[in-house]
Amino acid sequence: MIDNLPARRTIAGEVDFTMMYAAHDAFARHLDRIAETLDRDGRVSPGAAERWTLFAKQLHIHHTAEDEALWPALRAAIASPDELAVLDAMEAEHAQLDPHIERIDARIEAGSAVDAATGVRELAEGLARHMRHEENAALPLVDAYLGRAGWARFGHHIRSTQGISGAAVYLPWVLDGASADVATRLLAVLPPPARLLYRTTWRRRYRAQFG
Repeated sequence: MIDNLPARRTIAGEVDFTMMYAAHDAFARHLDRIAETLDRDGRVSPGAAERWTLFAKQLHIHHTAEDEALWPALRAAIASPDELAVLDAMEAEHAQLDPHIERIDARIEAGSAVDAATGVRELAEGLARHMRHEENAALPLVDAYLGRAGWARFGHHIRSTQGISGAAVYLPWVLDGASADVATRLLAVLPPPARLLYRTTWRRRYRAQFG
């Protein structure tokens, strides 16, 4: 648990941020699991390296989508200096996380489990603070200025850039370790074909590879 992390703010608006919250929780959950695996094994096993690679890819996809299709649209819709400062902070925090990823990549490649685990925990703290800042300061602006239609356009951007192959990995990854309640709520917002593919194919394929 991250010390002094603010509580997640409830946004009583029109946008359903279920998918965003589920992704944020998955990032935290998978980082904890990677660090624990490195500690337990005392080495960088192929499984730990593979899980780290998948985590880093999902984080890159997530932040790239925000930088390309969410923050620019929001920036164009607002004018308040204080609100623009929130978007400046989001972009700066993304940039600050990149060196952490690069250092962990190098430690994983070098086979340094202790150093990699330390780096993962440092990243976990920085990422947790960024995600909570985003949830509590930026998402209310998304709700207020972009609304349900703008959020839907952001979702369409992700789906169009990642395609069916991206969804086939993302959905089982984001639900790996999630509570039954979160899984139910997240699957409820998906199109029926995606739910069917997840239950019949994607989840089984993911578990065969990652356990």
